[in-house]
Amino acid sequence: MAKFISADTIKSERRKGTVETTVPFLLNGKQEEVTKKIVNGEMETFDLDQPIGEMLTSENSRKELLQKVVLDVELGREEVPLLYGPIYETISDTNFPKEFEAKWAQYGSVIFLEHLEGEEVKFGSLQAEQGPIARIKGFTAGFEYTKELQIFNQTFNFEVLNKAFGEAHNALLNHLHLAPIIKNGYKSSNKTAAVYVDEKGKTLANSTGAHYILSLRETLRQALTDTRTAKRTGNILLANSANQEDIKDALSSFTIQATPYSALGGIDTIIFYDGWETQGSKKSYAYDGVPAGKAYLIRPKRGFKELIKQALQIQATIGDLTRLVEAQIVGDVWRGVFAAVEENVQEITFPGKA
Repeated sequence: MAKFISADTIKSERRKGTVETTVPFLLNGKQEEVTKKIVNGEMETFDLDQPIGEMLTSENSRKELLQKVVLDVELGREEVPLLYGPIYETISDTNFPKEFEAKWAQYGSVIFLEHLEGEEVKFGSLQAEQGPIARIKGFTAGFEYTKELQIFNQTFNFEVLNKAFGEAHNALLNHLHLAPIIKNGYKSSNKTAAVYVDEKGKTLANSTGAHYILSLRETLRQALTDTRTAKRTGNILLANSANQEDIKDALSSFTIQATPYSALGGIDTIIFYDGWETQGSKKSYAYDGVPAGKAYLIRPKRGFKELIKQALQIQATIGDLTRLVEAQIVGDVWRGVFAAVEENVQEITFPGKA
C-alpha cells in the first residue's frame, strides 16, 4: 500500500510518542545547544522571567534568550514540515565550494562477463548524473525587538515573530527542493498525457463518455510504463492535495461493471505539496505548489542531492538605539540543490472531469 505524505500526515505522526533532539545556535561566536522535546505533539518551551532588553546585558541571560528564540523557531518549523526527504539524498559538508559540478552525484557501473582465456577483465566505472551545476547560496532573515514591544510587555508578539521565522525557513527549504521539479520545462519524452477510458475499459479519444477514476488509473499506469521504457523507473508521485482522494481511489482495488481491478502497484510514496504564502512589509510572498491536475513521477535519490554547507544558525545582537531597537534576531543558512530533473522525472497531466 502506498504511503501518503503531506503536512497533515507528518504533524499527525509527530503527535505519537516522544521526540528529543538538540538544536545548535551561536552565542558570541561559540556554538551552544538547546534540547528540543516533543511529547505527544506538544513541544516544551519556556517563558522569560525578565524583560528582553535586560536579558542582553549578560552572557547567561543572552543564552537564555537565545534558547527561547531557538525553541520558538523550532515550534514554527513544526508547523511547516519538510516534504522532500523521500526524494533527496542529504550531503552535509562545511567545505563545499560556492560553485561546483556535481561529480559526487555518481553511481557504480559494473557487469560480470564470461571470461575467455587470454582476455582482459572488464573493469567497472563511475557514472555521473547530468544536470545543472550546483551552487551554494546564502539565505537570511531577521526581525527587530523594539522598545515599544518591551515597555508594553508584548512578549507574545516576540513569540509570534520567532514562530514565523521557523515557518519561513522550512517553507524556503520545501521551495528550494521541489520548485526545480515543478517549474521545469519538460520535453515530450518526459510528459505523459491524460488517458481516457470508459467504464468498460475502452480507450477513448477525449473525455466524452470517460470514467474519471478508470482514466486516472490508466494515466498513472501509462506514466509508470513511460518511465520504465526510458529506464528511469519512478516510484514517488508528487501531487496537489486537491487530487488526493482521486489518487487514492485510482491506486486502490475496486470493481466497475462487474469487472474487478486490482490495486495499482509501482508507486509506493505520494507527496502532496500545495506551496506556501505569507504577507511581509505590505508585500505578499508565495511559493507555488504542484498545480491541481498535474503530478510528477520521480525516481528519487540518485539524481537529487540536498547540499548543506551550514544549517540554520540564529544569533541575537544589541539593537540600534537611534531607532529604539532593543535587539536584533538574525538567522542565516547556506545551502545548494542538485536536481537532475529530466533524467529522473515524468510530468503527468491528469484527465479532466466531464
